[in-house]
Amino acid sequence: MRVLTKTAAALLALTILLCFSAPAGAFTSLGKGNSALLGGDLTDPEDKLAPPDKDCAADLPEADLIPKNATWVKMTCWPANGPDRPAHQRHPYQSWQHSPACGIFMNKPATMKWYVGFKDGGYGGPSRIAPYFVAVQLKDAFVLTHFTITPSTEMPNRDPMEWAVQGSNSGDEKEWTDIYVCNAKDRTASPFQKDSRCETFLFTSFTSADMAQAARPEDARKIAARLNGAKIETADFARPAKAYTWFRIIIYSCFNPSTTSVSNPAAPPGCALSQLELFGVGGVKPTTAPAAARAKDAPPQRAGAPLPAASIVRDRPVAILEPGPARKRADKSLTIDLSGEVRQ
Repeated sequence: MRVLTKTAAALLALTILLCFSAPAGAFTSLGKGNSALLGGDLTDPEDKLAPPDKDCAADLPEADLIPKNATWVKMTCWPANGPDRPAHQRHPYQSWQHSPACGIFMNKPATMKWYVGFKDGGYGGPSRIAPYFVAVQLKDAFVLTHFTITPSTEMPNRDPMEWAVQGSNSGDEKEWTDIYVCNAKDRTASPFQKDSRCETFLFTSFTSADMAQAARPEDARKIAARLNGAKIETADFARPAKAYTWFRIIIYSCFNPSTTSVSNPAAPPGCALSQLELFGVGGVKPTTAPAAARAKDAPPQRAGAPLPAASIVRDRPVAILEPGPARKRADKSLTIDLSGEVRQ
């Protein structure tokens, strides 16, 4: 009887240890490197994206740095440094360290990434008030069925800690809906471990049992082949109730604290992510006008009236980019500072 008690106690201790040492969640590892990606996602359906001919580190307009064969409509990001600041990351296609925001869609996680230094162009790091994000507008609306995400090849402290994948049909700041949320406070609740460099993780709204009904046939075949007999027992997120034309990853914190202090110049604090693949089934495009259009019908605001508190965050210009022949550059940029003044 005493032996049984000791055995039970040992099993209980082992269970507790595993619960507190293993990352939470039902996500699935697909392996490491470029070959771990599923391919054919919504941002690059034919896997034809290629870097532009010009150097993305140069302070060039978005029209010169859009990746070749891009099929999306628009891309936005934050941080995006305005013309009055150094060109650390001017827009999603430019980065002084060859790590632009669009890098997370280029399907080369072993060699490309999105990197923002907290001190140099990163405004001290992401926060709940001013998170980092990369958003993409697609030509058609989709219900997101699954996605993959890949951390960078080095410096685990730069991994996102609190983050989410969201959908929208306008791209307006107040019209985003959470699809998947990671509220990790440490590594135990995160897919990103210190040794999971360039490791691709699959998150789904389905299990293996209903995958054939939930995902596109070609996507279901790819996943089944990659799992090689393994099963998805639990869905990671609920299937969205509607289709979206906009999707984004938004980052609220990283494993290194948000700060402008640099104690080690060889490893300054920052945020890095190598890849995001988005997959979905076609849905109905919404007919509701975006908030910007609806605002035209609203009563005009009294001149000099203070801006809503939620708008007064920090000096935050946002770049909006349009690939293809129809792209245009805005002649003016709108900037909101902490005083509530609007500068053009």
